[in-house]
Amino acid sequence: MRDETGDDQMLPLGHALSVFLPGWNAWQAWRHFRAIDLLVSKVDPRKRIDATSGAIGVVIWWLTFTHYSSDPLFLVLDGVELLAGAMVVVYGQRGLNAYWAAAHGAEEHFGERDLVALTVAAVYLVVTVVGFLTPGS
Repeated sequence: MRDETGDDQMLPLGHALSVFLPGWNAWQAWRHFRAIDLLVSKVDPRKRIDATSGAIGVVIWWLTFTHYSSDPLFLVLDGVELLAGAMVVVYGQRGLNAYWAAAHGAEEHFGERDLVALTVAAVYLVVTVVGFLTPGS
């Protein structure tokens, strides 16, 4: 997105790390989804991305992310966390895909940064699943 907007102040790693700061995470998510909406609305005004929905999804994710327990209630919250996080990513990605399809004729745009992000996410998933399946000491 930084390349598409020409905004050199967009720092993907900084944006990703901001998710862990309450309040700031919602602001950054809102800004991120607003940028996607501006891109999409330039090429197809019928397709819009609601920045507030993205920010709310991040807040829900953060609220459920801040606990660590294997109690059944917290396992349900983990499911909510994963669902909220996945919904936010899918919602934003669908907007970006619509933009890339209309602006560049390609529905997907996958680069080295995306591969790094997916690798980190996969490692986190494996560590989380192993942690749930491994009996505590």
